[in-house]
Amino acid sequence: MKRLFLSVGALAALAVVHAMTPSAPAQATQPAVKVQPVEMQGRIVRTGTDQFVIQSRDNKEIVFTTNPQTKFLLKDKAVRFADLRVGGNINIAYVRDGDRYIANSVTLVEDTAPQPEGTLLEGEVVRVIGQDQVVVRSGGKEVIVYVDPKTTYLFEEKPGRFVDIRVGAPISVRYDVREQRNVARHIGGPIRRR
Repeated sequence: MKRLFLSVGALAALAVVHAMTPSAPAQATQPAVKVQPVEMQGRIVRTGTDQFVIQSRDNKEIVFTTNPQTKFLLKDKAVRFADLRVGGNINIAYVRDGDRYIANSVTLVEDTAPQPEGTLLEGEVVRVIGQDQVVVRSGGKEVIVYVDPKTTYLFEEKPGRFVDIRVGAPISVRYDVREQRNVARHIGGPIRRR
């Protein structure tokens, strides 16, 4: 009986020691929170390697980063990052990672608003100056035309860029006069004669 009493006493002592000993914290298992993308509209200001900058509707410039999972769309069809054009309007679904904006999907928006024609200039490219001027010879005189982010390009029925303009090539330019400068709305080539 004495032996049984000691065993019960030993058990009681162990219970007290166990109650006073801090136990390891329980692993809190929280389910992974899925972040819902936020949507924004804007106009492309610049593009770079795996990123692009837009001007939002409230005139803020925001840098978006892309990754291999980023989807690029035009009319529900897949396009590529290279199809982003400065001046183009886009809708972006993105998530924030700290101070970075990560694009999940980028949808190119076609501008369907009718635009006035502007002045038509047809001629030959004499030279390209910097990254925003092209000199066109037409009717024996040279005309300087400036481009801006809204200028569109179409060469041989394919979208193009300013860097696609070639000296000596025939060119067609639709432009407006703004602040005493000829600013191109559209540049295309070669000229198709009827």
